[in-house]
Amino acid sequence: MPGYGQFCPVAKTSELLCERWMPLVLRELMCGSSRFSEIQRGVPTISPALLSKRLRQLVAAGVVERTTSTPGGAYALTEAGWELYPLIEAMGTWGQRWVRSEYGPDELDPSLLMWDMHRMLQPSGLADRRTVVEFWIRDAPPRRTTYWLVVDDDVDLCLADPGQDVDLRVNAELRALTQVWMGDLTMRECLTQGRIELLGAPALVDRFPAWLGRHPVLGGVERAGSP
Repeated sequence: MPGYGQFCPVAKTSELLCERWMPLVLRELMCGSSRFSEIQRGVPTISPALLSKRLRQLVAAGVVERTTSTPGGAYALTEAGWELYPLIEAMGTWGQRWVRSEYGPDELDPSLLMWDMHRMLQPSGLADRRTVVEFWIRDAPPRRTTYWLVVDDDVDLCLADPGQDVDLRVNAELRALTQVWMGDLTMRECLTQGRIELLGAPALVDRFPAWLGRHPVLGGVERAGSP
């Protein structure tokens, strides 16, 4: 992107952060992704070549550092990078309040939704033992309908059957599950409408809605116009 030709720090910052995909790459790093493949799972429509370019730009700017201590290398935010956290968080908060969409078909992605949920959820609060939750997204494209969350010391996302007994099954419409995660609808509303079904032990069924919660960017923020 051509520079603005100004010494203003807002202009200089914009030259880096307003490049296409850059805020989303930073979001992924702030959410805990460190390997190239992990970052790409959070921004699946960016090409590998462009993602590599954006990471190189961030490294050159001193916002990200690349380490070679692990096979394939990893990326981590520097002190300067972490100072951008309030800015990226504020973008999410502002977007939640002012630029919400109705989620067009190209914005509904079951794999991205499950990736986002698994890394935000806490392992505690659902059960006191290893628990397997199977998600069947009934209207997702073929081969992208079924996912598993294995909840133990951490929350792991499996794209293939982990070969363990399923403790709770979630049968959901993609749009409904997205709307619950983003705070547009409550789980109770979707259960009543039949857009989401929970099948399993009553204790797990009761705990699941509170455990799933909603995307943490909401953090008490209400949409514009709310009382």
